[in-house]
Amino acid sequence: MPNALAALPGMDRLATRMMESRIDDNGTATIKELIDLSLDQGVELQACQMIIELMEYDEDDFYDDVTVGVGAATALQHMAESDIQLLV
Repeated sequence: MPNALAALPGMDRLATRMMESRIDDNGTATIKELIDLSLDQGVELQACQMIIELMEYDEDDFYDDVTVGVGAATALQHMAESDIQLLV
């Protein structure tokens, strides 16, 4: 059932609002704060080109320091050369 709900129009934004509300209620760091901290610490964030196209995201909406349009082969190469990899 959750997969069917996720396919409904507007569910992405609704889920985002729900997470933002939970973050506010618990006093934890916001997504923006976590992204900024990660970038400040030298973490390289990459956005998958296929997902950008599939989800119809606008590359201009990403944070300036996030590398957009990364394909699977490039991501795998970077992961092989990295000390730590995290795929989200």
